[in-house]
Amino acid sequence: MADNNDLFASVISDIKTYTGKDPLLPWIRGIRKMKDSLPPQLLNQKLPRFLQKCTQTFESDRRYRNDLRYLRVWLQLMDFVDDPKSLLGIMESNRIGTKHSLFYQAYALYYEKNKKFDEAEKMYHLGVQNLAEPIDEIQKSYEKFLRRMEKI
Repeated sequence: MADNNDLFASVISDIKTYTGKDPLLPWIRGIRKMKDSLPPQLLNQKLPRFLQKCTQTFESDRRYRNDLRYLRVWLQLMDFVDDPKSLLGIMESNRIGTKHSLFYQAYALYYEKNKKFDEAEKMYHLGVQNLAEPIDEIQKSYEKFLRRMEKI
C-alpha cells in the first residue's frame, strides 16, 4: 500500500508542480501510471475520481476542446458512470470532442445500447455533417451499425 501512496503522491506532485505549456500532460501521465501500476480492484476504485477531476479541471479550457487525449479521458470516465448520457450532454454543450469521430461513435453506441436506434443513426449522420475526423472511421462504424440493425 505504501507503494500506491507513493504513486498517488508522485502523480499529484507532478500535476501541481508542472510548469510547461500543456497542463493536461501530467494528468495523462498520471492516468497511464495508475493503469500501469495499480491492481485492478484499486484501479477501479481510484481511477474514476481521477478521471472526473481531470475532466472538470479542463472542462472550460478551449485549448482542449478537440484534443484527442482529453476526449479519451471523458470516454474512459463513461465506463465508470451509471448514466453516460449526462457526460455526453456536458461534452456536447461544451463542444468537447465534437470534431472527432470518436465522440459521435461513443454517443451512437450509447443510444444503440439503450435500443434508441433512430437516435444512434442520427449521431452517425451528425458526425458526418459536422465533418468529424477521421471521417472514414465514422463511416465504417455507421456501416457496422447498419449491419447490426439488419440482424434485429
